[in-house]
Amino acid sequence: ETEGQDEKQPEPEKGPDSQPNKKKESWDADRILSQFFAQPVRFVTYAGVKDLSQVKIRQNDLTGIAPKSAKMTLEKCEILFAFPKEKMSAVHAHVQIRRPLKDEGLQPVEAYNNRFQVADKLLREVKENKAQVKVVTRAGYVLSGWIQHFDKYVLYMRIGEKVVIVYRHGLFGFEVEKK
Repeated sequence: ETEGQDEKQPEPEKGPDSQPNKKKESWDADRILSQFFAQPVRFVTYAGVKDLSQVKIRQNDLTGIAPKSAKMTLEKCEILFAFPKEKMSAVHAHVQIRRPLKDEGLQPVEAYNNRFQVADKLLREVKENKAQVKVVTRAGYVLSGWIQHFDKYVLYMRIGEKVVIVYRHGLFGFEVEKK
């Protein structure tokens, strides 16, 4: 059922780079989550994995329908990364867990100045050079892939040939992998 949906939807990885007339809205995370990702969307949060369908986004949170038809609201600051649930097998092989970091039970950092920061200059460089990177979230997830695009709030990573939206507020570390 979702196979047909996927074929009709524009692929986010073909955003601004392959469609020069499109502006930055091609890479709007909220729009990608609600319109282009096949439903349900898998949200990896500090509290675990949440699968939501019919995702509706507001400024600081999002709502959707969880399994068993329960309405659920997630604060954006709780979300570490997101992708279509059906792509789990393609993404899973590129995600590891740093158990000691996960066991620390870190929570979201509210103050912007206290958050881990990745310089936009470095992100532009790794994107242009198509360098593989490792991103570590505050909950211990380690994602390996390539930066497709980024903005003030998220990194759009190609992981296992699929786009994963990684929220910058949930970052713990970032490294460029050696060739």
